Amino acid sequence: MVFSLSVPAFAASSKEEVQQTLDSLESQKESLQSRLAALQSSKSDTESYISSLDQELNTVYSEISQLTTELEQTETDLASTQQQLEEAKANEQEQYEALKARIRAMYESGDTSLMSVFLQADSISSILNASEYISRISDYDAQLLTNLNETRQQIETLESQLQEQKTQLEDLKTQEESKQAELEMVMEAKQTELSSINSDIGTVYDSISNTQEEIDENNQILAAIQYQEELDRQEALKQQEAAQETQEASESTADDSAQDQGSSQNETSASDDAAGESSAADSSSGNTSGSQDSAASDNSESQDNTASSDSSESQDSTSSSDNSGSQDNTASSDNSGNQDSSASSDSSDSSQDNSGSSSSAGVATGSLIWPCAGGYISSHFGGRTSPTAGASSNHKGVDIAASTGTAIYAADGGTVVTVSYSSARGNYIVVSHGNGLTTLYQHCSAIYASVGDKVSQGDVIAAVGSTGISTGAHLHFEVWVNGVPVDPENYI
Repeated sequence: MVFSLSVPAFAASSKEEVQQTLDSLESQKESLQSRLAALQSSKSDTESYISSLDQELNTVYSEISQLTTELEQTETDLASTQQQLEEAKANEQEQYEALKARIRAMYESGDTSLMSVFLQADSISSILNASEYISRISDYDAQLLTNLNETRQQIETLESQLQEQKTQLEDLKTQEESKQAELEMVMEAKQTELSSINSDIGTVYDSISNTQEEIDENNQILAAIQYQEELDRQEALKQQEAAQETQEASESTADDSAQDQGSSQNETSASDDAAGESSAADSSSGNTSGSQDSAASDNSESQDNTASSDSSESQDSTSSSDNSGSQDNTASSDNSGNQDSSASSDSSDSSQDNSGSSSSAGVATGSLIWPCAGGYISSHFGGRTSPTAGASSNHKGVDIAASTGTAIYAADGGTVVTVSYSSARGNYIVVSHGNGLTTLYQHCSAIYASVGDKVSQGDVIAAVGSTGISTGAHLHFEVWVNGVPVDPENYI
């Protein structure tokens, strides 16, 4: 669908103001890029520090794990030792109780038991053996108690050592856990700092992208102003040439008129001279008969009429063509005039044809065509939800979905004023159509025109792609009128 395009006279800021804006934006962009470089450096330092913290934390985790294992083993050994100690104490106590019982029994029986042994003995040898047996039992009990006491002491010593080892391991583990907590706190702070840096980097990227868009837009405005100035210059030159041609034609007509008037005056003078001579002849022949006088009078009248007729015819031939006796002269004059007019007209037509032939490229038709081979509008002009990070939520054009490599057409004839690349727009091309109208084609996979090229409506100037901030192959198409983006769907 094609609508007639009516564009008001270009009314943007002056070229100097636009250039000042561009200089300011370029300075702002440089400042943002410096800020971005500083943030990226800070990000790199923070990431290196976080990596170092991570390694240190891994070491602490490993040490805590090892200490935990050792502590568990110590606790196991300590539990076993404590059990052995309890058993040794129990054995010692049991043996001690048995010994006390025997001593108590011997004490209570006095020497009766020993005397009984002697009386029951058959011989001295038996008495000695019995006495030795009693002594050995006493020695055994004493040695057993001694051994049990030593064992108990050894176990108590081991228990004390294990308890001390456990305390040391617990202290080490506590220290490592405290170190772990500190490192994790620092790590959390650095992670927060890194997130903040990444957020700032994203903000700066967006600012750079927005600034670049403003730069691109002002470049379009500047190009449109320059293009309009060129059109105005050419129009002024044409008007000057036309005025000069008109003046030359007027001067030529004045010269021709002066020549015709001079010729007419010469003919009138000749007629007057002839009439004077005739009058003189009549005066000198006063004796001539009345018929002769009448004839002379008729002859004079005829001459006068002829002279008058000749003068009238001469004057008429100068101004226009009639059917008088001087028709041949008039026709000649008319033919000459027609030939001159025809030649002038032919020359003018030829000049116009040549001009049209040489400048057909770049001539705006006054209407826009669909700028892509096929495709459909996948995102309309105006407010929208940003489809991806970095994409604008204020859509300044329409997205036409199409496969990569699909031909992109010039929506109308004009001059290519921008061919460039930006991180947001990708490869893009701008065509100025005059009178403040420009069209913009973004995310191209290839561009086939250069700055300054004259293109006609329907010329293939680029190919669909997905360069810059894009979620897939499509053409982002914008229409600008007097430096302001408008809804392309009102024009295509």
